[in-house]
Amino acid sequence: MADKEIQPCVRCAKLPGEKDAYCTDCGAPLVNRCIDEPGILKKGCGCVNPPTAAYCHKCGEPTTFNFHGLVTPAYQNANKPFFFS
Repeated sequence: MADKEIQPCVRCAKLPGEKDAYCTDCGAPLVNRCIDEPGILKKGCGCVNPPTAAYCHKCGEPTTFNFHGLVTPAYQNANKPFFFS
């Protein structure tokens, strides 16, 4: 089995341990997953996205890096409802 390449933290660039889910220096998440959680009426996504993704490539929901302010969407009003005034 091939070893998974360890990526540095996107916030502080520290190299994490193999089993770390969050950076031990700054607390940032180390994997950019979709934040669509499973619930009563939906299956949830949880897809792993590239480190630069602000939104999930599978379902369009925000990613953990977007939620924690580690990446900025190209459009500030992306994924928000548009209402006429």
